[in-house]
Amino acid sequence: MNTRRIAKDLLVRWEAGDAYINLAIGRACERLSDTDRRFLTALVYGTVERKLTLDYAIGALTHRTDVSPAARAILRPALYELAYLRTPVFATVNEWVSLAGSPSEKRFVNGVLRAAARLSALPLPPREKNELRYLSVRYSVPVDTLRRLSPVLGGDLEAFLSATETQAGITLRVNTEKISRDDYLARLAACGIEAEPTNYAPCGVRLPKSHPPKDLPGFSEGLFFVQDEASQLAVEVLSPEEGETVVDLCACPGGKSFGAAMRMQNRGRVLAFDLHESKLSLITNGAARLGITCITAEQHDGREPLSGLTASCDRVLCDAPCSGLGVLSKKPDLRYKDQSAADELPSLQSCLLDTAAACVKPGGVLLYSTCTVNPRENGEVAAAFLTRHPDFVREDFSVGSLSSENGELTLYPHMHGTDGFFLAKFRRENPTKGQL
Repeated sequence: MNTRRIAKDLLVRWEAGDAYINLAIGRACERLSDTDRRFLTALVYGTVERKLTLDYAIGALTHRTDVSPAARAILRPALYELAYLRTPVFATVNEWVSLAGSPSEKRFVNGVLRAAARLSALPLPPREKNELRYLSVRYSVPVDTLRRLSPVLGGDLEAFLSATETQAGITLRVNTEKISRDDYLARLAACGIEAEPTNYAPCGVRLPKSHPPKDLPGFSEGLFFVQDEASQLAVEVLSPEEGETVVDLCACPGGKSFGAAMRMQNRGRVLAFDLHESKLSLITNGAARLGITCITAEQHDGREPLSGLTASCDRVLCDAPCSGLGVLSKKPDLRYKDQSAADELPSLQSCLLDTAAACVKPGGVLLYSTCTVNPRENGEVAAAFLTRHPDFVREDFSVGSLSSENGELTLYPHMHGTDGFFLAKFRRENPTKGQL
C-alpha cells in the first residue's frame, strides 16, 4: 500500500472538515504494518502541526499565491518529510511526484521539492520585521491565538510555543490495584523499555520514546492506561477516598474516573457522566480491561441538573470543555481552531460548574479543571463561581512538590513538562447560604 497516498488523502479530508485527524489515522493504521503505521502517524500529525510553516515555505519557494489545492496537498506532507523526517531525498521526491496529476503538476511539484532539498531548513519570515508573524510561522500557531497568549505568558511565550511542539514519549498511569509503580518500572526495564517516574504524580510513568500502548507489557492485563501527568494530578487533588461517592461530570474518555476508582481501591461509587452516549464505551471497555467495577457510566447533558444527586456526593470533578491551548502538542489540529469561539466557553463552563456544585454535600469537595492556560476560562470562571455560591470556599492543596495559591494551580508545558492545565479546588461549607 502507498502510505504517502493514504497520508495525502487523510490530509485532504481533514482540510475539508470531513474527518477528525486522530480517528482517521486510527482507522487507516488498522490496515498497515507497524513500520508503515509509525511513518503514517508521524507524517500526518507532523503535517497538521506544521501547516502554517509549510504553507509559508510553499509561498517562499514558488513565489506564487495561486498554488492549486491538489498541488498543495502534495507539497505540504512532502516538505514535512524532507525537512523534519529527513528521509532520503531521491526516494521522497519521486514518490510524491508520482502522486501528482498532470505532467505540468508533476514538473511543478518536482521543482519545488528539489529546491527545498537544497536548503538546510525551510524559509521563515524575518523576525526583526514582525515578531508575532515570525513566531506564527515558526511554531505554526495563528497570529490571533498568539495575541491572546502573549499577555498571559509575556516573555515565556516562545518557550511555551516550543513546548507545544509534538514531543516524543508517552505517559502512563499505573493501575495500583494490580501492581505498584516500582514493580511496573522494573517490568518495563526487563523488557528493555526506558522509563522513569513522573515528577509530581505518585502513580505515573514517563516513557521518553513513543510506543503503541497495546505493545507495552501488561496492557492486556490492565496494568496501566495512558494519561498525561496533569490529568493524574487532578485526581490526586480531588483525593477521593475508599467508600465515597464521586461524580465525574464530563468524564469521557474516562481517565480521571479510572484514577479515582484506583485511588478508592475500587470501593465506593464513581458516577461517570458524559454528553455523548456514543463515547461511553470508552469508559466501560476501559474499566473492564483495568478490572474496575465501581464505575457507572451514563449519558447526561451537564447543563441539566442531576436532581437525584443533589447535595449527596463526597467529591465532584468538573473537567470542563475548553479551548485546549494546553494540549496543542497532543491535538495539533486545535492550533487552527478559531479562538474567538472560546469567548463563549466561560458561559458553558460556569453552567457545568453550577451543575457539579449542586451535587456536593456539606463538607464535600468540588474540583474545577481545564486543559487551557486562558485566564478567562480558568481563574475568572472560578472567581465568578464563588460569587454565585457563597457556601463554597477555596481550599489550598499540595501534590508532589507543587502547591496551590488561593486554591488554584496552573501547569505549563515549558515549566512543568505536563499539558497546560488549570486546577481550582473548593469545599462546601454552610449549605443554607448557597444556591442549590
